[in-house]
Amino acid sequence: MRNITKNQTMLLLVVTLLMVIAYHEGEAIQCSQITMYLAPCLSYVKGGGNPPPPCCAGLNNLKASAPGKPDKQAACQCLKNVANAISGFNDDNAKQLPGKCGVSVGVPFSKSVDCNSIN
Repeated sequence: MRNITKNQTMLLLVVTLLMVIAYHEGEAIQCSQITMYLAPCLSYVKGGGNPPPPCCAGLNNLKASAPGKPDKQAACQCLKNVANAISGFNDDNAKQLPGKCGVSVGVPFSKSVDCNSIN
């Protein structure tokens, strides 16, 4: 696996900033919060293997922070946008992440999910 480069870190920060700017009033969870929780998962979704413990801890934090439908839909849209912005993002690895961490988040990890279908 590769280490995260400065360019990848900057991309993640820029995407986070854009998500904060695009934040919709009334949503309890913010994309910047979600991105911070799941930043440790970047090496896993790009390279596979086993997710690091901080990644799984981030999933648990996301689960606790997004209990209701509006939160889950907002988290889904954030994850979808971030996934589509990251070069080398592996959709299959992302879909397997909750199972590998043993956490049922209720938010699909996919570039192509319809976030409005989440209950």
